Amino acid sequence: MIVQSFAPAEELRPFVCGYLYGCSTYAAPQVLPTIPRGLPALLIITKESGTPLEFLQPIQSGPLTTGVYLLGQATQYWMLKVSATQAYMVALQPMALSGLGIAMADFTDSVVKLDGLLPEYQFLADQLAAETTQLGQLAVLDAFLKRLFRNAIARPSEVNGAIQRIFQTQGQVKVGQLCVQERVSSRSLTRKFTDQIGLAPKQYAHLIRFRAVMHHLLRTPTVTWLDVVHRFGYYDQSHFIKDFQHFTGHSPTQYFSANQDFDGCFIKAVAAF
Repeated sequence: MIVQSFAPAEELRPFVCGYLYGCSTYAAPQVLPTIPRGLPALLIITKESGTPLEFLQPIQSGPLTTGVYLLGQATQYWMLKVSATQAYMVALQPMALSGLGIAMADFTDSVVKLDGLLPEYQFLADQLAAETTQLGQLAVLDAFLKRLFRNAIARPSEVNGAIQRIFQTQGQVKVGQLCVQERVSSRSLTRKFTDQIGLAPKQYAHLIRFRAVMHHLLRTPTVTWLDVVHRFGYYDQSHFIKDFQHFTGHSPTQYFSANQDFDGCFIKAVAAF
């Protein structure tokens, strides 16, 4: 499995975190975990051979053939069946699609094929496949996304400010603290946050804390579970293990003793943005 990360054009940074290119050459289909990132994404499948990609649980996406898909916010791990496939993933900023008037709450834990619904996505996968160099493919992505976000509308600042605080604290912040910072009621913040992000603020902070845990564990493999408990504000080790199982389907020991190179590559790539 090859996974590479690339930066978008500078003017796209308010909307795009980065690009991931994935090329798998498995002779037989493999079922692999993919954990939540806290980011929506566009998945563009440019080439498939044999068995198509398919998310198996907790959603059943059906076979993902060549085309463009929206991956909404995930609330837990997804299991992905993958064989010989080439694809790009555009990791979007949390509020990027809400700026286009899309209610992200409608797409939580969902995979939706876009090129059959919206004309602007119809030829993107074919255009990428027609390019013979990676530089050419990245130029196609930049040009497409510049057109897509040309008329994006800025959203209210309460949600922006809350997201920034959640990332700054690695998810270790209470909703009440966000409300005081943004001078907004809990009910109002939760409603706007859920509509624009796809998750409630408490749920999103929970996810971002876990994402920070995974980055820390991959960067420092010798760290102990007790160190993680203290660093990331868990009540105790059993609380941490329960959280880990929710997002990965495994205990920490099981997860890191298995072959998780696929997901580890994606986690590291997203951390690079």
